[in-house]
Amino acid sequence: MIYGHGDDGYRYNIPFKANFSSNIWYEGTSKKILSYLGQQLPLIANYPTPNADVLTQKVAEFHELDAFQVLITNGATEAFYNITSVFWGKKAAIGIPTFSEYEDACKKSALKIRYYDRSEVTNISFNEDLVFLCNPNNPNGFSNSVLEIEKMVKNFPNTMFIVDEAYIDFTFKTESCVLLLEKYNNLIIVKSLTKLFSIPGLRLGYILCSKQTGEKLQQSKMPWSVNTMAIEAGKFIFENYKDLQPNMAILLDYCKKLQQQVNTIKGLTVIPSETNYFLVQLEKPNASSLKNYLAHTHHLLIRDASNFRGLDEHYIRIASQDPKKNELLVNALQQWSILQ
Repeated sequence: MIYGHGDDGYRYNIPFKANFSSNIWYEGTSKKILSYLGQQLPLIANYPTPNADVLTQKVAEFHELDAFQVLITNGATEAFYNITSVFWGKKAAIGIPTFSEYEDACKKSALKIRYYDRSEVTNISFNEDLVFLCNPNNPNGFSNSVLEIEKMVKNFPNTMFIVDEAYIDFTFKTESCVLLLEKYNNLIIVKSLTKLFSIPGLRLGYILCSKQTGEKLQQSKMPWSVNTMAIEAGKFIFENYKDLQPNMAILLDYCKKLQQQVNTIKGLTVIPSETNYFLVQLEKPNASSLKNYLAHTHHLLIRDASNFRGLDEHYIRIASQDPKKNELLVNALQQWSILQ
């Protein structure tokens, strides 16, 4: 799906007051990151390292892994296409509703897909070669504990589990599965730096896996897929991680209050989430109409969630911003409700 994701403000010639459509850190890119990248701009006159070697080593040290267990990618999305290319023509299972690029990556590599209910994953048996598990899940924030995921990985040793942890830093409900890599070879973890540090325009993610899997994935990975500025941003982040890491408790508190406010509006039912984003079920199937109303009348952007497999026009997704912007959205939704 090239089009149809969140943050599609480019489709509108509108000066948006707030963007609730993209699940990234609400305050935007750190000024320290921007300042550092400004100083590195002359480096674009040269090719980046083909495999982002220095950044690879920094990521490995951060997670206490071997460098052979790390692959830097052009956003998390490239990781999924890289992984599925190694499993050409085999079978995959995808929990829905979820991020659409798992499906698109599988189709590109001719994998046969079985869809399962994401919330029922612990009750399902797998005989597929790959299982995709977004944890916490996009778009509803549903998550599994490390113990639950370990049980699945252990019970189905012939299945490779792809755990997408793009939003793991946006919840306190569960933790990363990185420590499981010491015990299991049938686990691949995909991480993203674009959401937490608000640098989606740079496209920067990475894969963590066993050495054996890393060697296979490396063979299918194209050189220079990660640009110089993304590599420099990644290096700076891991050199200053604690200083740059946002205070997630603040945003999660904002989101909890926003969920409570939206849930009081007639015709809207919030599906509770422990992340910074959540689904809202509409009484009437008019997600696209609501999105256009908010965009054109109030200059606010939300995510029409109807194109997630398993959802329809009854669903929108909202990512919390600060209280002032959240108030703009609540007021706009209240006005919409009156018009219905």
